[in-house]
Amino acid sequence: MLSASWAKIIGLSALQGAISLTWLIYNIYLPKLLISYGFSPKLAVLLLIAENAIAVILEPLFGSLSDRAYRWLATKFGIISFGVILTSAISVLIPTIVVFGDVFSAVKWILPVVLIAWAMAMTVFRTPAISLIGRYAFASELPIAMSFLTVVGGFIGALRPISESFILGIGAPFAFTIASVVLLAATGLLRYFDPGINENLPVTKRQPIALVNAGLLIGMGFGLAWISRCLLETIPKMIKVQLPQFDPVISMVFISLAISTFALPGGLLAVKYGNQRIMLIGTAVTLVGLLGMVFLPSPITLVMAIVLFVCCFSWTTNGAIPLAINLFPADRLGLAVGLYFSGVTAGLCSFSSLFNPVATLTPFLGAICGSIGLIIAGRCVWKSLQLLPSQDRIRQLD
Repeated sequence: MLSASWAKIIGLSALQGAISLTWLIYNIYLPKLLISYGFSPKLAVLLLIAENAIAVILEPLFGSLSDRAYRWLATKFGIISFGVILTSAISVLIPTIVVFGDVFSAVKWILPVVLIAWAMAMTVFRTPAISLIGRYAFASELPIAMSFLTVVGGFIGALRPISESFILGIGAPFAFTIASVVLLAATGLLRYFDPGINENLPVTKRQPIALVNAGLLIGMGFGLAWISRCLLETIPKMIKVQLPQFDPVISMVFISLAISTFALPGGLLAVKYGNQRIMLIGTAVTLVGLLGMVFLPSPITLVMAIVLFVCCFSWTTNGAIPLAINLFPADRLGLAVGLYFSGVTAGLCSFSSLFNPVATLTPFLGAICGSIGLIIAGRCVWKSLQLLPSQDRIRQLD
């Protein structure tokens, strides 16, 4: 039988899966809805950039608010439930606008505003929810606990190329309704496993945070966002040239699934040898694979690079949130995770702004920009290793 802590981690993994599924449906329908109502295709990109820019501020803000809520009420589920309900309500509103937009032409101009509101509602609860991992996992289990969330989220994201036609085929009303139901059900499951405490915690003095630690989290998130996008865009282009017998789209599905799966052994290694050390190894191996794939192009080097990515890239990404939790005091976990997500969204925003359309990213540019992202992320992890040299510094939170 599962322990209470691992039951909570499974519930949190289910919520991570629901969040990933909801974003998947949203990203698939965003350009389709806008184009169908006469908006420019570029508006979809501009909306995503705007949403990421807003999230840069909102992620740490709601993370900090959830810390305050936990400090006074001993639970974060108030802000999580509010964000989930708000997101679900807007998810129902989106297909409603689609239906009535055909009747009232003025209604369609509300659509971009509602789409931005939906993305803002998602930021209300994502950081508070994910930061719960720091209170569910023991010190020795944190990286492997995080790997469950990484696998679930990665699996859903990897299936987009082969699920897009099906999701579009069922229609926006049904798709967004499914997203809302799954999101509410996952939140209910997590709440069942984590009923919370009925009495307030004693008020204690808040511990200060180091600004350098905040900068490290933002920089790490920024760098990992860049390398993730560069790999996602560069690998298919290299497969198309070096391995033309394989479909780049289908190949990326299997590669992404494999990368997500290897977060599990990466978590085990991080528990045994130290999270930051395993992150640095993953960063170095990914850098070697990226440069070799592009600057020594051949089928053999491409296959070798893909093997390196599959085995080691998730070691770095999976360790980011455990590292964020380690760098901040126990009463600032939401802020820590929010700052990391802020760096990620800043990286996505800047990447989309510079490479619009993304087809302008050649393999050469992908290697250069991806290397820059890896160096930034690796430098931040290396600095954190100097600040927190011992794996024993990871806190055990009840």
